[in-house]
Amino acid sequence: MRSRSSLQLVIAALLAVAAARPQDPAYDPAEELRAAGIVRMDMVQNDDGSFQYGYETAGEGQESSQDVSGRPEQIGEEVGIVSQGIYSFVAKDEDGNDVPVTITWRAGPEGVVMEGAAIPVAPEDPNKAAQDAAYAAAASNIVL
Repeated sequence: MRSRSSLQLVIAALLAVAAARPQDPAYDPAEELRAAGIVRMDMVQNDDGSFQYGYETAGEGQESSQDVSGRPEQIGEEVGIVSQGIYSFVAKDEDGNDVPVTITWRAGPEGVVMEGAAIPVAPEDPNKAAQDAAYAAAASNIVL
């Protein structure tokens, strides 16, 4: 009978040791995001339909971020989403140097409007002034 109670005591001791060992850490999705280079990620959806979201990444030559906000708005006969935001990233110039790029934008009834030094601009047409003058001269010669 003594060996049976000793066996029960040994089993109880093993169970106590097993229960006392450190448990595996809880799953942390933020740790997985950081491992992928995402250092900030957030989103808010409000009851009125407005929203904000953003993220930021880090890493050698991989820095980028984006922040956006929007809201429902009456546009003509329909309700649409009017939004605005800013995003940035690092690009390489022709010499391979890092160049920070930042673009701001808004979207609404007037369409999408983007601003930033990296947005290409069409060159001035050297014939535009002459064309405009010719059109103005022709319009002034019209007799009704």
